Amino acid sequence: MSLDGARLDLDHVRQAVHDSPAAEVATAAGDRPRTYPLSPFYDEEREAVVVTSPPAYAGKVDTVRENPKLSLLFYDADEPFVLYGRGTVRDDDLEANAEYVQDLIRSEPPSEKREGFTKTSSVLDSRIGRFLFGWYALRLVVEVEPVRVEPLGDARPGSLPPWPEQGIDTTEAESYDRLALTVVDEDGWPTTRTVRGVERQGADTLALETPLPVTDGQSACLLCHWHTPDLSKLGQRLFRGRVSTTDGADRVRFEPGSSTSMRNATLLDRLKFIWTGKRRTRAYFRRQEEPGA
Repeated sequence: MSLDGARLDLDHVRQAVHDSPAAEVATAAGDRPRTYPLSPFYDEEREAVVVTSPPAYAGKVDTVRENPKLSLLFYDADEPFVLYGRGTVRDDDLEANAEYVQDLIRSEPPSEKREGFTKTSSVLDSRIGRFLFGWYALRLVVEVEPVRVEPLGDARPGSLPPWPEQGIDTTEAESYDRLALTVVDEDGWPTTRTVRGVERQGADTLALETPLPVTDGQSACLLCHWHTPDLSKLGQRLFRGRVSTTDGADRVRFEPGSSTSMRNATLLDRLKFIWTGKRRTRAYFRRQEEPGA
């Protein structure tokens, strides 16, 4: 089945959701994009794509309150595409949201993705799981109403070279098998395309091979990540910076300003994740109790 940007094929969207352990989900705060790998689910009754985040990482969805325009890059679909949609944040009852997400997981067809989430749910339901990960079970939900799709065409993955000036050694660089660049278009939509090739140009600049159209000085973010099919292990780094055009076709220049990273691959990673999650969850609820929150 082919994708047509003028026609929204919800059957194709549903299948892509089921086939994708993670999608690159992009939001926009003004002209500044932010892209994160999030697991998508599909609500059959609402005909909506659903992504979620624990309150510890509410920043992943906070911008949707101000700008409901977002996009999801489905790289794992049979025919990769970008879905554009309008998001609504549901945060009135985080425990009810958790049950809702569990229902969506149970409704998915058998896959490594579903098996991985089922195992995670079993851990969260245990006594030790509730103690260590009770904060993670709580869910902020973003319900995405599909608006349109754009096919990606050639979406072959690129690779990131070692970048010591940014603290990226060979091991980390070689772990990333998905690279995606995002900018915000003139209508306020965050737009993401895969990066097919990367070339270092000095200590602080990358030349990226991507069909994403950009303008000089435009804010951009570069997401580098990897994950196992069941999402039991993952790693990601998000660069924030600016892009400019080059003389080469399908090539842009990217200069990072800052980056953040997260890993869940070793016992030390998981212990850090638990400690950080508990701390950030407490901070989230303190903010919610502040007047005017």
